[in-house]
Amino acid sequence: MESYIELEGSGLSAEEFSDIKQCLETLLSIRAGSQPMDRNLGIDYDSIVGYPLDVAKNMLSLEIIEKVGIYEPRVEVTSVEFEGSTDGQLRPHIHFMKAEG
Repeated sequence: MESYIELEGSGLSAEEFSDIKQCLETLLSIRAGSQPMDRNLGIDYDSIVGYPLDVAKNMLSLEIIEKVGIYEPRVEVTSVEFEGSTDGQLRPHIHFMKAEG
């Protein structure tokens, strides 16, 4: 599943911004269960397949918010929006900002 990441860069150095963006892209591109040393790493896309569209959007949003909170504490998810496609795929547009504290 392809996702689009938008990261608010205020308060981040260029190096920190680049590092966080790369970490988020990696986290969101991994299927949960595929990493031998950490089976929870990644997004569990497979458990979402087959649900009605509105339910799938909510499940995927929650999964993204939870995993980012665990694996990338330097940022917070501010919103997740979805772009539908004619082939039935959801493409999340994920917006982040620097975490407080």
